[in-house]
Amino acid sequence: MLSVQKKTCLLDYCKCNQTVTVYHQGTDKTIARTVYENAYLDFQKNQNVNKTGSSESNSFLLVIPGESVILYNGDKVLLGEGPESVTWTEFIPAKVPGLVVIKHVDPKYWNGVQCHVEAGG
Repeated sequence: MLSVQKKTCLLDYCKCNQTVTVYHQGTDKTIARTVYENAYLDFQKNQNVNKTGSSESNSFLLVIPGESVILYNGDKVLLGEGPESVTWTEFIPAKVPGLVVIKHVDPKYWNGVQCHVEAGG
């Protein structure tokens, strides 16, 4: 007899246990603040060696599970629960420890439904 099982998502989000705050500036210059309590934020340091010497750069990977998560290039992400209101031009990584700016967004799908969003920079 043929056994038919419902397809379930094979992804495990057990490491998505961090809180992050995402800030998005709209076209009307208003700033939307969203707190996600089920995120994964990993900071990485990269080193490149070429014939002129070596250089370091910082990057990050952000994963937020969910069907309705929307992130944009240019959004700012802070590890933990961030302040309610910010001044956009002064809220920069050079002044705020742990703040990163999203450079690319990649939504991931399973069976035609968004299962999580990956972002980095």
